[in-house]
Amino acid sequence: MNNFRRMAGFTLVELMVVLMVLGIITAMGVPSFNTMIKNNRMVTMTNDLNGTLQYARAEAVRRGGAVQVSAIDGDVNNGLRVWVNENADKAYNSGTDTELRVLRIDLAQIELDADVGTTPMENLDFTFNARGESSLGDILSLGLCDDRDGLYGRQLQMLVSGAVRLQKDTACTK
Repeated sequence: MNNFRRMAGFTLVELMVVLMVLGIITAMGVPSFNTMIKNNRMVTMTNDLNGTLQYARAEAVRRGGAVQVSAIDGDVNNGLRVWVNENADKAYNSGTDTELRVLRIDLAQIELDADVGTTPMENLDFTFNARGESSLGDILSLGLCDDRDGLYGRQLQMLVSGAVRLQKDTACTK
Protein backbone atom coordinates (compact mmCIF):
# COMPACT_ATOMS: atom_id res chain seq x y z
CA MET A 1 0.00 0.00 0.00
CA ASN A 2 1.50 3.24 -1.14
CA ASN A 3 0.68 6.13 1.05
CA PHE A 4 1.76 9.18 -0.90
CA ARG A 5 1.42 12.49 0.77
CA ARG A 6 1.23 15.47 -1.44
CA MET A 7 4.15 17.83 -0.88
CA ALA A 8 3.23 21.45 -0.08
CA GLY A 9 4.80 24.02 -2.41
CA PHE A 10 4.63 25.58 -5.85
CA THR A 11 5.10 23.93 -9.16
CA LEU A 12 7.56 25.34 -11.64
CA VAL A 13 4.70 26.50 -13.89
CA GLU A 14 3.06 28.44 -11.02
CA LEU A 15 6.36 30.09 -10.17
CA MET A 16 6.95 31.11 -13.80
CA VAL A 17 3.45 32.62 -14.07
CA VAL A 18 4.02 34.70 -10.93
CA LEU A 19 7.40 35.93 -12.22
CA MET A 20 5.87 36.81 -15.58
CA VAL A 21 3.08 38.84 -13.92
CA LEU A 22 5.66 40.66 -11.76
CA GLY A 23 7.71 41.44 -14.86
CA ILE A 24 4.69 42.94 -16.65
CA ILE A 25 3.77 45.10 -13.64
CA THR A 26 7.37 46.32 -13.31
CA ALA A 27 7.59 47.13 -17.02
CA MET A 28 4.44 49.24 -16.75
CA GLY A 29 5.67 51.10 -13.65
CA VAL A 30 9.21 52.11 -14.74
CA PRO A 31 8.18 54.82 -17.27
CA SER A 32 5.83 56.35 -14.69
CA PHE A 33 8.63 56.37 -12.15
CA ASN A 34 10.98 58.14 -14.60
CA THR A 35 8.33 60.78 -15.27
CA MET A 36 7.87 61.30 -11.54
CA ILE A 37 11.62 61.77 -11.06
CA LYS A 38 11.78 64.35 -13.87
CA ASN A 39 8.73 66.20 -12.52
CA ASN A 40 10.24 66.30 -9.03
CA ARG A 41 13.54 67.56 -10.42
CA MET A 42 11.71 70.43 -12.16
CA VAL A 43 9.77 71.32 -9.01
CA THR A 44 12.95 71.26 -6.91
CA MET A 45 14.86 73.53 -9.31
CA THR A 46 11.91 75.92 -9.55
CA ASN A 47 11.70 76.12 -5.76
CA ASP A 48 15.48 76.64 -5.49
CA LEU A 49 15.35 79.42 -8.08
CA ASN A 50 12.39 81.08 -6.38
CA GLY A 51 14.11 80.76 -3.00
CA THR A 52 17.26 82.39 -4.37
CA LEU A 53 15.31 85.36 -5.75
CA GLN A 54 13.31 85.76 -2.54
CA TYR A 55 16.48 85.52 -0.47
CA ALA A 56 18.18 88.26 -2.52
CA ARG A 57 15.15 90.50 -2.20
CA ALA A 58 14.86 89.92 1.56
CA GLU A 59 18.58 90.59 2.04
CA ALA A 60 18.31 93.90 0.20
CA VAL A 61 15.43 94.97 2.44
CA ARG A 62 17.19 93.72 5.58
CA ARG A 63 20.46 95.46 4.72
CA GLY A 64 18.73 98.62 3.55
CA GLY A 65 20.84 98.62 0.39
CA ALA A 66 21.50 97.01 -2.94
CA VAL A 67 21.97 93.28 -3.42
CA GLN A 68 23.08 92.02 -6.84
CA VAL A 69 21.86 88.92 -8.67
CA SER A 70 23.93 87.89 -11.66
CA ALA A 71 24.53 84.95 -13.97
CA ILE A 72 27.59 82.88 -13.13
CA ASP A 73 30.27 83.32 -15.80
CA GLY A 74 27.86 85.36 -17.93
CA ASP A 75 25.35 82.56 -18.55
CA VAL A 76 22.18 81.84 -16.57
CA ASN A 77 22.53 78.14 -17.43
CA ASN A 78 25.57 78.06 -15.14
CA GLY A 79 23.46 79.39 -12.28
CA LEU A 80 22.88 82.59 -10.32
CA ARG A 81 25.04 84.38 -7.76
CA VAL A 82 23.61 86.64 -5.05
CA TRP A 83 26.18 89.13 -3.80
CA VAL A 84 26.80 92.57 -2.33
CA ASN A 85 28.84 94.95 -4.47
CA GLU A 86 31.21 96.35 -1.84
CA ASN A 87 33.34 98.47 -4.19
CA ALA A 88 30.52 99.72 -6.49
CA ASP A 89 32.25 98.56 -9.69
CA LYS A 90 29.24 96.53 -10.95
CA ALA A 91 31.38 93.40 -11.43
CA TYR A 92 31.75 90.52 -9.00
CA ASN A 93 35.21 90.29 -7.44
CA SER A 94 35.71 87.36 -5.08
CA GLY A 95 38.33 89.25 -3.08
CA THR A 96 36.31 92.37 -2.32
CA ASP A 97 32.62 91.60 -2.81
CA THR A 98 30.49 89.55 -0.41
CA GLU A 99 28.98 86.42 -1.93
CA LEU A 100 25.72 85.58 -0.17
CA ARG A 101 24.41 82.60 -2.11
CA VAL A 102 25.11 80.59 -5.26
CA LEU A 103 22.58 78.51 -7.17
CA ARG A 104 24.11 76.10 -9.70
CA ILE A 105 22.09 74.68 -12.58
CA ASP A 106 22.65 71.03 -13.54
CA LEU A 107 23.01 71.42 -17.31
CA ALA A 108 22.64 67.71 -17.89
CA GLN A 109 19.13 67.82 -16.46
CA ILE A 110 17.61 71.31 -16.82
CA GLU A 111 17.91 74.31 -19.13
CA LEU A 112 17.17 77.82 -17.87
CA ASP A 113 16.14 80.68 -20.15
CA ALA A 114 15.89 84.28 -18.95
CA ASP A 115 13.93 87.04 -20.68
CA VAL A 116 13.42 90.62 -19.57
CA GLY A 117 10.22 91.71 -21.22
CA THR A 118 10.63 90.03 -24.60
CA THR A 119 14.43 90.33 -24.74
CA PRO A 120 16.50 87.20 -24.05
CA MET A 121 19.07 87.80 -21.28
CA GLU A 122 21.71 85.09 -21.13
CA ASN A 123 23.99 87.35 -19.06
CA LEU A 124 21.42 88.29 -16.44
CA ASP A 125 22.50 90.97 -13.97
CA PHE A 126 20.23 93.09 -11.80
CA THR A 127 19.91 94.64 -8.36
CA PHE A 128 17.30 94.58 -5.63
CA ASN A 129 17.07 97.92 -3.82
CA ALA A 130 16.23 98.59 -0.17
CA ARG A 131 12.50 98.43 -0.98
CA GLY A 132 12.84 95.00 -2.60
CA GLU A 133 12.33 96.28 -6.14
CA SER A 134 14.40 95.04 -9.08
CA SER A 135 16.41 97.31 -11.34
CA LEU A 136 15.25 95.54 -14.52
CA GLY A 137 12.40 97.89 -15.41
CA ASP A 138 10.30 95.06 -16.86
CA ILE A 139 9.09 91.55 -16.01
CA LEU A 140 11.82 88.92 -15.66
CA SER A 141 10.74 85.52 -17.00
CA LEU A 142 12.81 82.50 -16.02
CA GLY A 143 11.79 79.41 -17.99
CA LEU A 144 12.89 75.93 -16.92
CA CYS A 145 12.76 72.95 -19.26
CA ASP A 146 14.18 69.45 -19.17
CA ASP A 147 14.75 66.98 -22.02
CA ARG A 148 11.03 66.44 -22.72
CA ASP A 149 8.96 68.14 -25.41
CA GLY A 150 5.51 69.36 -24.52
CA LEU A 151 3.90 71.09 -21.58
CA TYR A 152 6.41 70.01 -18.94
CA GLY A 153 8.15 73.35 -18.35
CA ARG A 154 7.79 75.79 -15.52
CA GLN A 155 8.18 79.55 -15.60
CA LEU A 156 8.87 82.04 -12.83
CA GLN A 157 7.89 85.63 -13.54
CA MET A 158 9.34 88.33 -11.32
CA LEU A 159 7.64 91.69 -11.45
CA VAL A 160 9.55 94.96 -11.05
CA SER A 161 8.20 95.06 -7.48
CA GLY A 162 10.12 91.86 -6.76
CA ALA A 163 7.01 89.69 -6.40
CA VAL A 164 7.35 86.27 -8.05
CA ARG A 165 4.61 84.17 -9.60
CA LEU A 166 4.74 80.67 -11.03
CA GLN A 167 3.30 79.29 -14.25
CA LYS A 168 3.19 75.51 -14.51
CA ASP A 169 3.00 73.33 -17.60
CA THR A 170 4.60 75.77 -20.03
CA ALA A 171 5.72 74.62 -23.49
CA CYS A 172 9.20 73.20 -23.95
CA THR A 173 10.83 72.23 -27.24
CA LYS A 174 14.12 70.47 -27.81
